[in-house]
Amino acid sequence: MSKKKKTAVQVPDTATVEAAVTAAHVSNRITRGEDALYMAGRRADMSDLVGTAGVNDILQGADMLTASEDIGTMSTLVGALNEDDLDDAMEIASISGELTVVSDVLAILEMETVSDFLLDRSQRLRELAVDNILRYGALRALSESIAETSDDMASLGAEEVAEGEARLDLAEALAMNSEAMAAAGEEMIAEGLATLAAAQAAQDAGSELAD
Repeated sequence: MSKKKKTAVQVPDTATVEAAVTAAHVSNRITRGEDALYMAGRRADMSDLVGTAGVNDILQGADMLTASEDIGTMSTLVGALNEDDLDDAMEIASISGELTVVSDVLAILEMETVSDFLLDRSQRLRELAVDNILRYGALRALSESIAETSDDMASLGAEEVAEGEARLDLAEALAMNSEAMAAAGEEMIAEGLATLAAAQAAQDAGSELAD
């Protein structure tokens, strides 16, 4: 019966194990450092984009607020106009009534031609007064609609400004995070390179002692 030969298991020496551990540690630190620098760059780019969007929002909001003020001024002017129209309409109605009374008096005095003429003018003035009052109502509704538009525009402008400020805050936070991540990445890479340099120096020193 033949006996099987036992295969000797080679156990790596301590220096080899330490070198492998050191290489793994250095590779890990440098890789993680490079990843951190890459992510820091991405965060910095995102910060720039968000910051630009925030500035645009604030500028748009400011334009809306300015437009709101202009629309509000327009509403005030239209409101003033329709007040004047109402005053004119009531004055015309008053004159129409006076002419009707004079026409009635002339009719009693048997001045039919003049009476009819004044009555016709009175009726025409009455129609004009009614038209002006109706226009007053339309202008008043327009003034109110313009005022509502002004309020809506102001609200939208304020929201845009608030959104822009929020984006600027986010951009600042991203920039700070990017800086911190970049610093951490550089530190990990420096640590890995320092470990590698120390290991190389130890190896060189060991070789000199062996010689």
